[in-house]
Amino acid sequence: MADRSKALAVWAWVLYDFANTIFSVSILTVFFPLWVDAQVGNGAPLVNAATAVSALLVLFTAPLLGAVADLRQRRVPYLVALTFASVALTAALDVAGGVVVGVALFVAADLAYQSALVFYNALLPGVAVGRGAGRISGYGTAAGYVGTILALVVLTFFVSGGEAVRSILGPFGGWAETGAEQNQNTFLPTAFLYLLFSLPAFFFVPDPAVRPPRPVSLGAAYRDVVRTLARLRSGYAGMGTFILATVLYMDAANTAISNMALYGREVFGMVSAEVRNLLLFSTVFAVVGSAVSGIATDRAGPKRTLLVVLALWLVAIVLTALAPAAWTLFFVGPLVGVALGGTWTVSRVMLVALSPPEKLGEFFGLYSLAGRFSAVLGPALTALLLVVFGALEGMAYRISIGALAVIMALGIFLLARVPDVRPAPAVEEFTPQALVRGRA
Repeated sequence: MADRSKALAVWAWVLYDFANTIFSVSILTVFFPLWVDAQVGNGAPLVNAATAVSALLVLFTAPLLGAVADLRQRRVPYLVALTFASVALTAALDVAGGVVVGVALFVAADLAYQSALVFYNALLPGVAVGRGAGRISGYGTAAGYVGTILALVVLTFFVSGGEAVRSILGPFGGWAETGAEQNQNTFLPTAFLYLLFSLPAFFFVPDPAVRPPRPVSLGAAYRDVVRTLARLRSGYAGMGTFILATVLYMDAANTAISNMALYGREVFGMVSAEVRNLLLFSTVFAVVGSAVSGIATDRAGPKRTLLVVLALWLVAIVLTALAPAAWTLFFVGPLVGVALGGTWTVSRVMLVALSPPEKLGEFFGLYSLAGRFSAVLGPALTALLLVVFGALEGMAYRISIGALAVIMALGIFLLARVPDVRPAPAVEEFTPQALVRGRA
């Protein structure tokens, strides 16, 4: 019975990764940006500005929310509340009416989504007891990429098949707009799928305490964050270096991914179908990379595995910058997929290994902060290089992508200086029952 309960906890945690990736693909990457673009004619600046605003808000809120959760020693309630908020705001996009309201809802939904991930990631040690944090993290990341494929296939039907949706749903399908390219038709299905696959995590994922709860106030949470930042280098071995390395390698990886489609189009003249096939091809290998890197993490340790993953990134970026023809990208695509899946899988296990159990929420808040900072830094550098070398046309893109190799190399250099540690093999000793026994 206990084994069945543990297995249920694992798959509930994994399904949440599947669920939140559907939101990420639909709202952050594809359908909402396309909706904005249709509303204003050139939506890229507005979407990027809105994303930057939500990233800035996460910079301030994520570490604070993590500190509050650590003080209370509860994470699932915050996961539930923030997921429901993101789901409701996503559904509200369907009736937003205008682009101003839509963008405001997008910022709020993204903030809730990013904040929920702080608590989701911090639940990993309790789920992975006796099974290996790397393996379970890999399952979650792989499920996320399966969610990416599902979102691209299923939600595209709602975009172009409004009439069919109305016919299938009957009186419940009146919300579906008809006509070509109705991207807003994806907002309600996205909210529904996000909530549906999140529900098991709310009920079956364990939420172990690692110390007795403490009184919660924003002042106490803020003091905890400030105290942690002050001791980041001296009090937590390797954590400060790892966070800085994370900013660099996430910066290079995220920027490379976000520019893959435009690079293929601008440098090699690839058409939309070729770009889509390249992305789907790479995503299949991301599923494989997630699972394999998770197993490797448990066997070789997170640091060694992450160094191999980042080396793959470095090779892939250099090959992309030097690619002689479009076919080369279909050779690089599998490398990018494997490296991308491995990056997310191993990074959170590395953070679990470096963090004291009682500070896990707070450090995942800082990890989220690093990710948000890199989401601003990389695109800004790429845009600057494209402007500076704009007269060189396609060569400008090669230079900007090549610059990412330098950033990735710096990230590898810093990661090599981080201690080679592994997560604690079990966390049962930190459950409330164990704490009671320890005080007896």
